[in-house]
Amino acid sequence: MSDIQKALLKRIKQQEQAMGLSSLSEEADFEEIDEEDTPAHEDAIEDSFIIKKFTEFKTNFFDVIESYDHESLISQTYFKRPSSKESQIFVLIHGAGSSSMTFAKLATELHKLDKSVGIFIYDLRGHGYSSPSNDFSIDSLVDDLHSVLTEFVNKHNLQSNSLYIVGHSLGGAVMAKFLSQERKDLNVRGEVILDIVEETAVKSLIAMPHFIEKRPKVFQSISKAIEWHMNYLLFSRESANLSIPDLLNPDLTWKTDLALTQPAWEGWFVGLSKNFLSFKGPKLLILSAHETLDKNLIIGQMQGKYQLVVFQNNTGHFIHEDLPTHVAHSLLDFVKRNENPDKFMKDELGIVPKWGGKINK
Repeated sequence: MSDIQKALLKRIKQQEQAMGLSSLSEEADFEEIDEEDTPAHEDAIEDSFIIKKFTEFKTNFFDVIESYDHESLISQTYFKRPSSKESQIFVLIHGAGSSSMTFAKLATELHKLDKSVGIFIYDLRGHGYSSPSNDFSIDSLVDDLHSVLTEFVNKHNLQSNSLYIVGHSLGGAVMAKFLSQERKDLNVRGEVILDIVEETAVKSLIAMPHFIEKRPKVFQSISKAIEWHMNYLLFSRESANLSIPDLLNPDLTWKTDLALTQPAWEGWFVGLSKNFLSFKGPKLLILSAHETLDKNLIIGQMQGKYQLVVFQNNTGHFIHEDLPTHVAHSLLDFVKRNENPDKFMKDELGIVPKWGGKINK
């Protein structure tokens, strides 16, 4: 292994330890990695730059980086504080095979547009820097969410802040099932699903084994991993630079073995539409153009049970990474519309009811 490659791997370990994260570096014997499997000289330099910027983002953007312990399961969390007890907090939940850093660019856009809001993200079990796990059942993930949110709210005295929970893909299914039951202990004011529809999701699971088999088992470098994602899954390089590093171990293998999740697939998305529509508060569904509504969602849309936003732009399944500014605007408008509909109609739309009455939420 070349000196620059050794220096890069040493830097990864040092940065993880400096951030107080549970490092996986101890598990890899970097000296035994074959030369042909390590990044080339140019890739090593680029990787060093990517990791530097990625680490700076984590440490500079989030006010609190901490781990929660629940029944021997460690959940890694990141928190950008709201400006006051009256400010809203977005809770962002990622999907299978991803990590909380999939929301990195969306988080920066939300804060850029409205510095008063708070942002809370965490790694699901078996993802990112949370504990490894062989149990990915929907019920276990829902239980984790309840535990993490309860500790988060109580630890930081956020009982008076409104929570708006946003879930992408599997994260949307976890959120919807969690909120299908009344949660009086948490001040959840709204729910948002990003690019997941029950009927399409259930059908897509048929292709999952093929996808898992065909994707690379290991990458030559972080930059090569980013290139692979840009070729198959993402459209925004800027987002990819912030989301991909946490998907990989120091030896550049995947942190999450998606094959281990297969026993749980059958229960992930069944009942998603019903769960989403059963939440009594405001609801928002944001889709990319390739998704289509199923029967329950079509009926719910006709009955005005939720707000629908569909992006026709150049985007794939990871709409929050491809179009972070668009999604941020949609989320903030959703909050404004539901927190103070009269003010939203007047300030954002220039509409004042001539009859002088109040606008229903």
